[in-house]
Amino acid sequence: MRKIKFLLSVLICFVSATIVAQNKDVKAEAAYYFDQKDFKKAYELYDKLYTQVPKNLEYKFRLGYSALFYPEKKARAIELFEDIKRTDKSPDIDYYLAKSYHVNYKFDEAIASYETFIAAKGDKINEEDVAFIEDSKLGIQNCNNGKELISKKVVADIQNISSPINTAETEGVPVISADESIMIYTYIGTKSTGGLLNDFLKPDKEEGTYHEDIFISTRGNDSTWNVPVGISSLNSDANDAAVALSPDGQILFTFVSDVKNPGDLYMSTYNGAEWSKPEKLNSNVNSEYWEGSCSITSDGRYLYFASERPGGLGERDLYVSEKINGDWGPAVNLGPSINTKYNEDAPFIHPDGITLFFSSEGHKSIGGYDIMYSIKKENSWVEPMSMGIPLNTTEDDRYYVINAKGDVGYFSSNRGGAGGKGQQDIYMVTPGILGEKPVLALLKGSVYIDDKPTEATIEIVKKETNEVIGPYYANSKTGKYLMAITPGSGYKVKITVQGMDPIEEEIDVEKLQKFVEIKKDFYLYTAEFENKKNQVSVKSILDSLMNTTASADNFKNDAKVNNVTDANTNVTPTEPIKTTVTPCGGSPIPDFSEIKGKSLNDAAVYQKLMSLGGSMCAEGLIFKVQIAAYRNPENYKYSHLKQFGAPEIVNYPDGITRFTQLSFSTLKEAEVARQKIIGKGQKDAWLVAFIDGKRFTLEELIMVNFNGKAIN
Repeated sequence: MRKIKFLLSVLICFVSATIVAQNKDVKAEAAYYFDQKDFKKAYELYDKLYTQVPKNLEYKFRLGYSALFYPEKKARAIELFEDIKRTDKSPDIDYYLAKSYHVNYKFDEAIASYETFIAAKGDKINEEDVAFIEDSKLGIQNCNNGKELISKKVVADIQNISSPINTAETEGVPVISADESIMIYTYIGTKSTGGLLNDFLKPDKEEGTYHEDIFISTRGNDSTWNVPVGISSLNSDANDAAVALSPDGQILFTFVSDVKNPGDLYMSTYNGAEWSKPEKLNSNVNSEYWEGSCSITSDGRYLYFASERPGGLGERDLYVSEKINGDWGPAVNLGPSINTKYNEDAPFIHPDGITLFFSSEGHKSIGGYDIMYSIKKENSWVEPMSMGIPLNTTEDDRYYVINAKGDVGYFSSNRGGAGGKGQQDIYMVTPGILGEKPVLALLKGSVYIDDKPTEATIEIVKKETNEVIGPYYANSKTGKYLMAITPGSGYKVKITVQGMDPIEEEIDVEKLQKFVEIKKDFYLYTAEFENKKNQVSVKSILDSLMNTTASADNFKNDAKVNNVTDANTNVTPTEPIKTTVTPCGGSPIPDFSEIKGKSLNDAAVYQKLMSLGGSMCAEGLIFKVQIAAYRNPENYKYSHLKQFGAPEIVNYPDGITRFTQLSFSTLKEAEVARQKIIGKGQKDAWLVAFIDGKRFTLEELIMVNFNGKAIN
């Protein structure tokens, strides 16, 4: 028996020694992540230590502190600091308890604890307590803001954009083109260039960290994001982050920091199919201090950016620089209407040129960085307004961008819940802006020479003053361009291709009162190439958009039926169509004016179309069921529709391959077939028309009374 007891005691001592040794290793690892502010890993390790030694006050405190900054576990911070408070009467615990209540939206309890902490410190405040007192005063202000904003909670739909962009790692700082066709963002994780690196950018698998890289994703035809890829020409072993994209998607601003450089702003341009090596912006923008976020106006004239240079109102302020003689001029502080004594960061100037979004720890913040916006009126910024709850949280919410229309916004946040995938994710919110939506015309399309995409320079000239806006550029590989035009003037659009005479068109948006998107391709021809194409002018397209009584987004360049979108179906008719179209019964051509410009997603509008034009027929006019449209047609499988025959597969000039099945002389016959195809599981099915072999959307036929009036 004594031998057994002796063996047990030896075993217990061995196990205890093993636990102590293991805890020593875990403690060192936990302290490392705690110091690195990786509070997710620190939380997990201190939770393990605290479970084994629950009376260790250091473990409990560090576990609670880590929970404060780990959104998924922030509720536990209250439990831990309340428990510490029962035995430790130090006023310092009131500060951390206040922070715990604060991040969990218990604003009244937080205010009481902040005030208890401030009162306990008295009038004679030690130097080391000054920062805590100031933070407590800010916390009280944040909590009062939170109580006010909760009473005015905004109705908004916030969604994690999920895979393939968000992963279990870190994604943030989304930047988009004005039409949402491109998203570029910053990534940190196992795919980072160089892998695990130390502070000197040397491989270190033990204590190294992953550095920032730039990734890009494009929008698919079904409005989903394609698998992102790293941009190799921009990524290095150092920190490389995307911070701003010009509205046309042709200029990217990046943030670069390495061993010798705490952080500066750089610029890269999209040359056909690749991004150029980033070039550092001049000393008017970059200083010896930190500059890390920016945004450029749609005309390329102004650059808004954040800087920690001295002379501002707070540690980090927003500035603007105007382009003078091709380079950035002196930086001007945006002043007290935008900047506070706290930090302001992440500016985004909307393509309308007057709506500025930014993140702030001041103004109406409820804690950390919150997203604010201000509108420029009479050359002054109005008092910034919070985007409200639930967009803003008690965590950091930053890097907000919205599309040109203003109905969708994107931002990055480390908020807990909400479908989060990793330590920081990218989220989408609708609506993108509170109150009135931006008013502008978004002009997009491609430039062709002899029917081939070409590089081009595009200038917008104000007719009244001859002021030149731009230049903008059409991509040398695809010919694509995109630009925003603000209301209040008549303009001339000038297209210049090297070696060709420029072409000009007029556009008048002086009385524009809503957002419109105009798709317009420009064609130039050499003398050797016979031009058989009579182009529809920008003015004609705008007139057709503005004459409709429906909202501008109801006559976009998409064919929409039952929530199905073919994002590039508006193929501009290239010559007058002379086909005579009449009802098959011989009665007069109906008037389609009541549904012109209205969305065919509206079931009532679609039924009205069927009742008015369902029986229209003519020689040369046929209707087909389109079942798919893909840039990568190999991704589409149609075996489930084999009973309807092999689809007709056509690769169009816009780079999209379209699949259609069956042909009918009337719309009603085609609709019956469409419903049968939908019944076989092909939900994305819609109708298109062909006149003498030329493809038209139903919207185009409606706009010209089914060709009762010629397109010219």
